[in-house]
Amino acid sequence: MQNNEQQTPHEPWYKYGVAFIFLEMFIAIAVSVYSLYMAFNGLGGFPGKH
Repeated sequence: MQNNEQQTPHEPWYKYGVAFIFLEMFIAIAVSVYSLYMAFNGLGGFPGKH
């Protein structure tokens, strides 16, 4: 049985790129959760409407 998968060498910045993508993902999830919190508590809406 042959292993046809080849390891692709990564550039030195690869780990920082992956870390940045995870940071962006965390920020997007946090903003979504905060938005849902505001919407379900009646705090959301168009600015100046209150």
